[in-house]
Amino acid sequence: MISEIKKIILAIQNDPTDPPHLAGRWLMEIGFEIEIIRAYKGESVPSTVPENVVGLMPLGGHMGANDDHVAPWLPNERALLKDAVEKDIPVFAICLGAQLLAAANGGIVERAPESEIGIYGIERNEISDPIFDFKSGSPAAQWHEDKVTKLPEGATKLASSPLCENQIYRMGSNSYGVQFHPEIDASIIKIWEENADNAFIESGKSSVESEVRDVESDLIDIWKPIIQKWGHSITK
Repeated sequence: MISEIKKIILAIQNDPTDPPHLAGRWLMEIGFEIEIIRAYKGESVPSTVPENVVGLMPLGGHMGANDDHVAPWLPNERALLKDAVEKDIPVFAICLGAQLLAAANGGIVERAPESEIGIYGIERNEISDPIFDFKSGSPAAQWHEDKVTKLPEGATKLASSPLCENQIYRMGSNSYGVQFHPEIDASIIKIWEENADNAFIESGKSSVESEVRDVESDLIDIWKPIIQKWGHSITK
């Protein structure tokens, strides 16, 4: 049991507009401390998991998983995620974070033929998982132009969408990559639209804020229990 010591989850914030937001709050509700490295501001990203950290949450960003010339901290972040997998330290990787987790461990990340922006249903496969037990076809908030096209050796695909074959995957005993954004609500979407990145521009959409707002309560009802279940599993 680790309940008697400080339970720190280290979040790597790669973009000023994508903080841990709801995911951070949900984990704090069950007793975790969220320590944020604001890599986009130049804060140092370790290449190995610090001893006081029980889990990692690498977050999204407008850059690609191998865009080291744009984000010079990415080599350290990939090394950090490789170290976590080798030590079987839990990871909940979101969007760019999921792509970095894959790239760090031998997977392939490429530009998708079509950006996935807005609300899309995701389909579970037939593999049961102790954390991701949601109903197939559940809505998820998407915002990406790259995707994982080849999973690392030993990774297990858990869910797909029509535009992205690897929406959710598992590595090791308790590490997950999710291509969608369970941590956001319409307030974050509004900020993203005001700071339009290439994924949004290339999608040809003018706004998806209202479609996210329309299902906001459903998104929370579906993904909050899953993120908290992942948190609870760390402390067992």
